Amino acid sequence: MVDVAVVGTGGMGTFHARTLAQLPDVRVAAVADLDPRAAARAADVVAGLRGVAPEIMTGPGAAERLATATSIRGRHLDAVVIASPDDTHAALSLAALDVGAAVLCEKPLATSVDDARRVVDAEVRAGRRSLQLGFMRQYDVPHRLVAEALAGLGAVHLVRAAHRNTSSPERDDATVVGQSVVHDIHSVRFLTGAEIVAVTARATRTASGSIRHVVVLAELVGGRAADGATATIEFDDAGFAYETTVVVTAEDGLVATPPPTRAVVGRDGAVRSDIGGDWFSWFADAYRTQDASWIDTVRAQRPPTGPSAWDGLVAQTVVDATLASLDSGGERVAVTIDEPPSIHARDVTDLGL
Repeated sequence: MVDVAVVGTGGMGTFHARTLAQLPDVRVAAVADLDPRAAARAADVVAGLRGVAPEIMTGPGAAERLATATSIRGRHLDAVVIASPDDTHAALSLAALDVGAAVLCEKPLATSVDDARRVVDAEVRAGRRSLQLGFMRQYDVPHRLVAEALAGLGAVHLVRAAHRNTSSPERDDATVVGQSVVHDIHSVRFLTGAEIVAVTARATRTASGSIRHVVVLAELVGGRAADGATATIEFDDAGFAYETTVVVTAEDGLVATPPPTRAVVGRDGAVRSDIGGDWFSWFADAYRTQDASWIDTVRAQRPPTGPSAWDGLVAQTVVDATLASLDSGGERVAVTIDEPPSIHARDVTDLGL
């Protein structure tokens, strides 16, 4: 039996708790949240599936107490899911790693490059990977099919990633890029095995100044990327329907995720769409596959095989460069990335799939 704790029981944390409780030989031993009602709701979900409610920790310091717990109700705690607010991810990950727990941390790994590097350094000191980062698109079937098809199509010349959000409240630039565009940054990296070495970003904005659309031109080097390869990331923060599509042009062919049915605006002004506005249901199966794969590595007591802390550090580095380009009005900003530590080295022929 694998005993897991879930820190943070909003929508994402509760989904993880439900998913894990449905896996064989997995016990959600405890949940924690600052809000007692949110923690109780997640505990009720687990109890409804397994017949036994997990331990509940609430109030100030609850997340830290659970992240550093080594046992719950007399049983050894094997792993921790961190689904708390973004700015707590790095500190809670470090706390859990320090007591030897396996960690599944929702993206982003951190909200600063320095904090992300501290998590990477902690794993390097320990000499092994123990953290998996929640870039769930790596487990999404359409994205996986694109990656597999690219293996036989030669060098990649161009990646186009389109990402449309729906009904989003107006957000500042750091939140838009760090919470949403960061997914596309990772998609470009894991599909191509390349690194992003420079970005140029431009945005159109609402009347209040928040981002409505942003376009990022990324320059790629290494992996499957041809000389001069680029990626364009297009993000819409107030689209008519949710959408995530990727098109990759390679030396010997083109491959794309299946096209969705797009939104249609009728003469009466009504918006009709078969896509829907719920990003969560779009990727629900990917999240389930991710959690099951992570649990398999925890059960086998081996390092996780999914996105790593290093992927989180690199993504945050590109996020910061994108924000700098936006601040400059669209100037090209170089991205400097060191060679990964040996425990985080990637095999471009596998790409974690």
